[in-house]
Amino acid sequence: MKKEVLKWIIPSLFFVSCSSVGHLQTEDVTTNNLPKTDSEKILVYSTKPNQNIKFDVLGQVIACADAGQNTKISVDLLKKEAALLGADAIIDLRLEIGMGNWSNSIKASGTAVKIK
Repeated sequence: MKKEVLKWIIPSLFFVSCSSVGHLQTEDVTTNNLPKTDSEKILVYSTKPNQNIKFDVLGQVIACADAGQNTKISVDLLKKEAALLGADAIIDLRLEIGMGNWSNSIKASGTAVKIK
């Protein structure tokens, strides 16, 4: 019986990945309680957008996933978290590579903003 259970459990662990997400509305937040936005339409900037684009800061977002070398997984999770705040964009994107449970973990963080 034990061998039969292990035969199914061990291979299934290779298909499981760990991820975590979160957000924090910081003291510089100027807009609260916006409706959720479409995460697929959120723009991502590695720096702040050009000076002509005005925005309100909604808060900080962070996502981490066992992703190997695929940063898209973490960034997609980050965009979903920003969408919960009502963001149109994420600025100051930062990516970090660490050790995950099964592969490299990729942590993505940035500032969720609402473009005016």
